[in-house]
Amino acid sequence: MEAVVEPITDSDEKMSSVNHSELQSHLAFLLRLAYRQQYSILTELDFDFASGKTRPDLCILPKRRADWLADEIIMQEVPLTTIEILSPEQSLNSLTDRIYKKHFPAGVKTVWLVIPPVQTVSILFPDRRQINFAQGTVADPVTGIQLQLSEIFEG
Repeated sequence: MEAVVEPITDSDEKMSSVNHSELQSHLAFLLRLAYRQQYSILTELDFDFASGKTRPDLCILPKRRADWLADEIIMQEVPLTTIEILSPEQSLNSLTDRIYKKHFPAGVKTVWLVIPPVQTVSILFPDRRQINFAQGTVADPVTGIQLQLSEIFEG
């Protein structure tokens, strides 16, 4: 009998949108283009952390080699960075609550919080510090990743 693996659902299940999808594609492309030798950039992965189940929009892990014969449905490895894009139907409070209750307790080092309507990126840290970017270069001091904000929100 085959085991049934149920997908992870957050209590505040996010709904996608065109802008959300566009940003997710931009970020995955830009990150992979610039950092594919250093990091694995993965989208919409289910994680089952000790602190709870979650599915960030993107995650950044140390470089991994793909094993096309053996796949993982639910990741146990903790990413260095997760990226969350605020969806139109999602509240900022519920998203930051999930970040501080699930991502950071699991050992995630930084979380990028992308806010589409105001075209900003905030890098959040476990100690509740944050760096906010409304222009210029988004620079993550933990991973060394740098992206131009204008390229992330390129129309």
